[in-house]
Amino acid sequence: MPKKYRLTVDPSAYETLLDYADFLWQVSPDAADRLELSFKKSLARIADNPFQFPFADAVVVLYIPPKAYRKCIFEKHYKALFRLNGYEVIIDAVIDSRMENVDL
Repeated sequence: MPKKYRLTVDPSAYETLLDYADFLWQVSPDAADRLELSFKKSLARIADNPFQFPFADAVVVLYIPPKAYRKCIFEKHYKALFRLNGYEVIIDAVIDSRMENVDL
């Protein structure tokens, strides 16, 4: 049986996800619940096989070398950006692809 990868979610990425969920909760609690569930399912998929996800677009991660990050799209508009370090997967950012992400 293949080894699962250990996941680490950067606190700032988790905080961003909570901000998105909090905003959604004010508009639609169901949408906020779907976002949380979709993120959890994505984490399980990433832990099973992070190589199934494509590399992040150069535009998304401007100052990062090409192929340093992969992306997992969840709940249509959100992306988890992650990198690998051996058998550890580090999720460094969660972004809403509909927004400008100049601060990345």
